[in-house]
Amino acid sequence: MKVPMEMALSVARENLKEIRTVTEWAQKMGYKCPKYFSRKFKKYYGVPPKPKLVELRIEKFHELIREFPEISCFELGLELGIGDETDLSKYIKRHTRKYPNEWKNL
Repeated sequence: MKVPMEMALSVARENLKEIRTVTEWAQKMGYKCPKYFSRKFKKYYGVPPKPKLVELRIEKFHELIREFPEISCFELGLELGIGDETDLSKYIKRHTRKYPNEWKNL
């Protein structure tokens, strides 16, 4: 059963650990065709799902380091659904221009 498009952001936030790609997000939403999900998402939200997924993951990253300043990069990676510490560092650096430890020291 398809989840209404209004729920897409909630579904992504609640399943951020498991949703790594737009295809996985589409499946969680009940869509068999990721391209169809992407078109509906963009029409509804005005942006493609992939950048929105990145935005949600970065928001969660900031939330976690504010709430738990001593959280390790390993734990951050687990919470964000990002493989390991190296992948987390590359991901955060690519999307924020700072490494995770730089954010933790702010």
